[in-house]
This record gives sequence, structure tokens and C-alpha cells, in this order.
Amino acid sequence: MTNAVGRTLVLALLLVCFPLSATGGGIAAASAGSVDDGSALAGIAAQQESPDADGDTADNDTVRHRNPDEYDEGADQAELERWLSDKLSGQLEDGAIQLSEGEADLASQLVGDEYSDRLEQYVEVTGDAERAEAFDQAQNEQKRMTEAVSEYEETKEEYEAAREAGDEERARELARELESLAGEIGNSSQNVQDHYDAISNDSDIDLTDAAEEIEDVNEEVQTEQAAVREESFVETELSIEATSEYISFTDPLDASGTIETEDGTPIANEEIRLKVGNQEIRTETDESGWFDFEYRPISVPLSADSVTVEYVPENESAYLGSETSVPVDIEQVEPTIAIDDVEPATVAYGDRVAVDYDLRVGDERVDDVPVVASIDGTPLGLFGSSNGSTTGNPTVPVDVPSGEHDLRISLPFEDRALASVADSTTVTVAETEPELSVSASSTGEREVTVNGTLEATGGGVEGQSVRIVADGTVLETVSTDADGAFGASVTVPEETATGEVQLVAVHDDEGTNLARTEAATTVTFPTAADSLLPTWAWLALGLFVAAVSAGGYWYRNRASEPAPVPTDPDEADDAPTTAGTPDPVSSRTLLSRASDQLSSGNPNDAVRDCYAAVRQSLESRFAASGPLTHWEFYRRYSDQSADAETASAPLRDVTEGYERAAFGPDGVSEREAEAVLERARELCSETTRTGPADD
Repeated sequence: MTNAVGRTLVLALLLVCFPLSATGGGIAAASAGSVDDGSALAGIAAQQESPDADGDTADNDTVRHRNPDEYDEGADQAELERWLSDKLSGQLEDGAIQLSEGEADLASQLVGDEYSDRLEQYVEVTGDAERAEAFDQAQNEQKRMTEAVSEYEETKEEYEAAREAGDEERARELARELESLAGEIGNSSQNVQDHYDAISNDSDIDLTDAAEEIEDVNEEVQTEQAAVREESFVETELSIEATSEYISFTDPLDASGTIETEDGTPIANEEIRLKVGNQEIRTETDESGWFDFEYRPISVPLSADSVTVEYVPENESAYLGSETSVPVDIEQVEPTIAIDDVEPATVAYGDRVAVDYDLRVGDERVDDVPVVASIDGTPLGLFGSSNGSTTGNPTVPVDVPSGEHDLRISLPFEDRALASVADSTTVTVAETEPELSVSASSTGEREVTVNGTLEATGGGVEGQSVRIVADGTVLETVSTDADGAFGASVTVPEETATGEVQLVAVHDDEGTNLARTEAATTVTFPTAADSLLPTWAWLALGLFVAAVSAGGYWYRNRASEPAPVPTDPDEADDAPTTAGTPDPVSSRTLLSRASDQLSSGNPNDAVRDCYAAVRQSLESRFAASGPLTHWEFYRRYSDQSADAETASAPLRDVTEGYERAAFGPDGVSEREAEAVLERARELCSETTRTGPADD
């Protein structure tokens, strides 16, 4: 909700919850080391001028927290915007203060969930995407720095314990971790201050103090790490010389160099590890610390004018890493890529796909380069190749429709040392039968809480739409979460909410490879009589019914002749029902009403009545335990028919028509409704002739 209406609603909500009339205390008091809003909400208002010690109004420098002694209740949106920006900047500053005081947990809380909630309100009220992005990035980077500082402190304790125990190898491993964390903290410190600058740009927010606290924390870590470095490592110096700066994959960089300690002692006769660009190269030094290597550029941008070469010691090594750069001028080369095999050729949702492919430049195979796989533009993931063997086997996502599709792999480079190439083949995506479950409970006069899950291949399916339907009306459309679960609170229409009501959950997204599925449940609402009669009346009614039943039993035992079974369809529909049982609307009446609905131009209503007539007629032929959806009813009927294919064809036509009329977005045409009516008459007439099936 980022439009003006959304901002107005949020503004109104906040003004109701946080009145702007306040005295004293307020934001400044609450933001000093506290995450709880509490009384801080009293200080939403702001002022541009404040009285001096003599009570006169003086021009002041910009103040981060505006906290007037008193404020007129005529606050507007601008005041709320200023309060929210003050609140956010205040929590950033307080977090920086707590971090500098060693309170990492509290520092993390100050830029945690409450900050995120305030940021959402800020976006809704202001619509200032650029400033909101700066607040968001400052939060993320400050959290990252806080976590790194906390981890640095914990690791340093382990490091000191290892040194005290005389475990030099473990101490060096930990010292190397500390080196990495110190570098991360240094980068985060700079990033946080850059985001502070973006927040303060062209505004009256001043985060200078917060920036100083962040820099103090960084300097303290770097000072500590310098001491760790000195007592744990021997610093090294790397030098590299290249034969030519003009390189490509087919014309690699030929280089040599030396690695020695800071005092000039060579690191002799050792296998060393070099990181060149994003590749790892291993080579060996001689007695003078000299080595050579070859480097073939793959993903380096054509715009690069140098590549970095880094000496990376092993974790247990006593040497500290070092790096240098080599000037280069890169020429692009076009490789070839070919799919050799896809296994399996027919896949379904959740199946792993293995693609065997070959990426080459001339006769030289290119390894350790990820390629992107997709089916008809839907990404599957990354594949790799190492020493001629394919690595990685991503799974088929749900949002690939079933059918035959192109599977494509590509080297997605742009203006890199290797040009972009692609190859494709054909795969078949099969449809998967999902499992849908639903439950519901009445929570009010017409309110119902609905919960359920959509699962396939043993796990929940995320991001799928499920419609909640009652009596042909879509009450709500919900989406499944990461576990395939969904839930909603729905309101059943007043004319439907009486007695037992069937709720149907339907999933039929044609943009997926999941088959259409549905599940049903029932909820019970009070009838009109339930709501009118008190408990004592129900007790009396129960005694009366018991007496009537006893009398009925006596009467039935006296009856000598069973009622004749009518053979004419019309007579069957009009035959009296069992004594004491309410007479339902007959199938004949429903069909007549369907014909009237069709004549009145209401084909959807006509088809619904047709289905009701057929359902009523066929239910007498077999036992139907529990509520059945229309397709469950169809399958039950088909399973119990002697000639399933022939007998179930008319019911399939009626069921499909009912589904389109009740659930489809376009409904049915009058011609389709006429065809359904004929099929319904055929089924009802057949049922009347044959009578109920034997048990």
C-alpha cells in the first residue's frame, strides 16, 4: 500500500495510537538505550526553534531529536514523517552506541524487528523510496557489522585460550578467521557510514555521532587484530612478472614471480596456492622462492585492465597472505557448448534433472564454469562441470506447465573473456497428482476459519492459489506458504449459513504441472429453530420426538401391506415420502426449475439445478459416506457401475458442466446448458426405471 490512500490510512492509524499532544520526555528520552516505545510515543512532534536559557527563542543548529515541551494537537502528516525519520535514525545511533559499549545483543535488537516495523510505516506515510532504501541498507549493514563484531569477540576468546594451551596450530587457524572477520568489519564500517551520509543528505537528520561510534568500533577491532597478526604470523611479499599483457583463453597469461617474507627470506620449496581472478592455481616454489604459472581468463570482464594475484596460505601456515596485481588487456573468445544427455527424459515436479554437457574452446575443455539451466525460460538452477563430470542436478519447479518443452543450458556471460553460448534439447514434463486437505470450524454467526495443506512428492508446495468455495460461491482465494499450508477467515453468505454447509478447497492453476484437485469439509451452522428455542424447549422436543417414534414403530408393525413402488418417472417423483421425514425438492421439480432458468437466460443456475437433480437421483443407488465433492461423487458412481465407461459418460458431462457453471470464471453458454439438461433428464429417468441398487 504505497498510494495516497494507503498513506492516509497508516497516518490515521498512527495518529489514533500515538497522539501528538505531549509534554516533556518523549523520543529523546526513550531512544537512549531502550527498544520499547513506551512513553516515547508521547514525543512525536518536532520543533525547528527552541528557547534559550533566558526563555528567548534562538536560532539553533539542526537537532537530531526534536522534543518540544508542549505541542498543539493540530499535527499533520509532515510531523509524523519527521517523527518516524527521527525514530529510525535514533535507533541507528543507539545501536551504534550500544555496539561501542560492548552490548552486541542490545545493539542488534535496536536495528531488529521494531526498526523494520517503523520502516514499513515510514514507507507508507512518506512514499519516499530513496530515503527508505537508505534506512533499509543502513539497518542491514549495521546488523551485519554487529554480528561480525560479536563473532570476532567470541573467536578471539577461543584464540587466546588456544595460545594459553600451547596449541599453536589451532591458534593460527583462529587467527586467520580473525583476520577475515576484521576485514569484514572494516568493509561494513565504511558501508554503514556511507548509508548514514545518504540518510542525512538534504535533510535535518544528523548521524555524525553515530558514524563516530561505528568508526571507533572498527578502529578498536583493527588495533586488536594488528596485535594478533604480529604474534601469530610472518608477513609476506608477493611479486609477479608477465611475458605479455595481451591475453585470452587461447593465449593465456604466462607469468612468474617470487614469494618471500617481509625481511627477504624466500618461502622455498613449498607448494603454494594462488588465487588469480576467481580461479585457484597451485604451483611450487624453488629454493629461491621463485615460481611460474599459466592463467586462462574465463569470466573476467573485457573492461578489466588488471587481474589480482593473491598468495593464500593454508590455515595452519605461519605465513600471512599477500597480493599484487598484473596489468592485462583481454580479448574475447567464443566457446562451444553441447548437451550430450538429459536424465530422465520425462520429468515431473520435484524430480532432479541431470544434464551432461560439454563446454569447449577449440579442443580445450572448460571446467569449473557454472552454466544456467532452464525449461521454457523458467530457471532450474546452475550446473557445473569438473574433470569431465557434470555437477549439480536442480529440481523441476512447480511453475513449469506439463507437456513437451525446451530444456536450455547457457553460459550467461556478457562482455566477458568467454562469449555467451547456449544449447537446447527437448524434455517432457509430466503432470503430478497433488494432495489437498482442508478443515474448517465455525467461529461466529457466519464466520469460518479454514485451514489446509497442498502437498506433492512428499512435501508442501509453496506459492499456489487455493479457492475456498461454498455453494458455488468463491469466498476467498488464498496462497500456500513455504510448507504448503494455507489458512483464511471467510464469511459464508447469509442464505447459505444454515445447517450443514460444505466448503470445497480447489486448486486448478493451469500454469503449473500439478493436476487439478479439490477437497471438501463441512461446518454446521445453527438453523432458525436452533436460534429461537431455549434449552428446556429442546429437551421437551426430544421427549416428544421419542414418543412419536415409539408410536410410529407400533404403527409400522400393524401395517400389513408395503406401499406400491411406482414405475412411472412422474409418479416416482411425486410419491409420498416416509412419514415424519421432510419432503425434499424432487428431481423432477429441480429439472423443471432448470428448464425455467434456461428459458429466463440463466444457464449457470440451470446447470446447478440439473446437477442437484442428478445427484439426488443417483445417491439412492449406493451408499455415500461423508461429504463428497462433485468429482469424488463421479468416481464413486463410476466404480460401482457395471459398464463404467458407458454408464459414467452422461454423469461426466453433467459434472463438467456443473464445474464450469459453479467454479469457472466464464460459466457456461445456453447451448452447453441445454446439453447438460438433456443428460440430466437421461440420468434421472434411468435411475427411476432401475430403482436403487442392491447392497
